[in-house]
Amino acid sequence: MFYSHTFLSRKAPLGTVWTAAHLQHRLKKSHYASIDILSTVDHIMFPEVPIALRMSAHLLLGISRIYSKKVDYLFHDCNIILIGLSKVFATTQVNLPEDARQAPVQAITLPETLDLDAMDLDVDVYTEDASDNHLKSPEDITLTDQIPVERDAYVAITFDD
Repeated sequence: MFYSHTFLSRKAPLGTVWTAAHLQHRLKKSHYASIDILSTVDHIMFPEVPIALRMSAHLLLGISRIYSKKVDYLFHDCNIILIGLSKVFATTQVNLPEDARQAPVQAITLPETLDLDAMDLDVDVYTEDASDNHLKSPEDITLTDQIPVERDAYVAITFDD
């Protein structure tokens, strides 16, 4: 066979390509990012030592898997950027008059001190004399059939050992 163990070892220039061809699940993103496809294909096509045809086919399979994985990573990164840009430049509905180019400062800025007495509130709604419709009498909220009348209201329960 026409290959060298040092040529395909894990730290060798084509070791990652060999791993991508046969043990793709062992590679991480950093392994894929460190491979320069053009120079690696040049190493395969014009090797320093003779390579068997089957070996070069396996290495080219590894190169195609590395290229495919790099495209997947690029697609994922582009989608993340596209989603981020769409969040930043989201369209909002603005209902300003056509002649207005900017809102007045008083409409968009809170005052230095907030004076509730100066604000125009609907005071008629919040009167102390108004009845509260959210409270019921104890007779309305108590279940009378659950209270024992002839016995003591509290029942003592004991457990024997």
